[in-house]
Amino acid sequence: MLTEWLTWLAADCPPPTRKLGYLRESIAIRTRYRRCKTMWQPHLTNSRAALLDSLQACSSFRTALVFGSGLLLDIPLDELARRFKKVYLVDIVHLPEVKRAVRHHANVRCIDLDVTGFIEHMEALSPERLELPPPKYFLDEPDIDWVASVNLLSQLPLLPVDWLRQRFPELSEAMLEEWGTQVMRQHLDYLAAFAAPTCLLADMEQVIHTGNGEIIERIDFASRLRLDDAAPEQWRWNIAPPGEIAPDIGSFHRVAAHCRQ
Repeated sequence: MLTEWLTWLAADCPPPTRKLGYLRESIAIRTRYRRCKTMWQPHLTNSRAALLDSLQACSSFRTALVFGSGLLLDIPLDELARRFKKVYLVDIVHLPEVKRAVRHHANVRCIDLDVTGFIEHMEALSPERLELPPPKYFLDEPDIDWVASVNLLSQLPLLPVDWLRQRFPELSEAMLEEWGTQVMRQHLDYLAAFAAPTCLLADMEQVIHTGNGEIIERIDFASRLRLDDAAPEQWRWNIAPPGEIAPDIGSFHRVAAHCRQ
């Protein structure tokens, strides 16, 4: 608890980002990784390998743009820094240890950014007007030669939906779910707008289960977002073994790499 509290104090994080819970969630992910490191390792290895493999589609190596850089656990940072002239690591929160690690690479930059634009526009939202403008960040930079979105897609609407639920209690759960789906689809459209090769690492499904394997809940992101369910590179991420999120309850995600040349 002391480590988490010190990180909370030391993190360079704007008040709206803290209030929405992004700093808390980033610290919680770090803590869960430390508890579940062995179970997470195959997922992290597969993620890094898929990102490196997608670089074969690049014809030049000026700027790499990575969305969802987080704790750098699944990012092959040394290789990206070696191959590209510049590397942009984009996430809504970068913890102090991440920013310290990046200082070893003169060509790598952490960019704290809400790629959905929710924080920028949240105060203008109303039950009658919930649409977010399509993101335009970096689209006018001509030297971006590779774009990655790393295990970010399904997480994009979670905390914004919590805020909407509290701010506008008249919104039904169906409306909130549809809004979250639209945020994820908007991110997919945003990635497609880049002229560079892209690599999307995304959840195809999330499964909540009991300790004996009985399925409690299954969320099918592939169908909801019209993702290619036959993507050749797929793997299981045992994100929370039974007992991690609740007694005798565990969770795993099926993750896939979607690469576009």
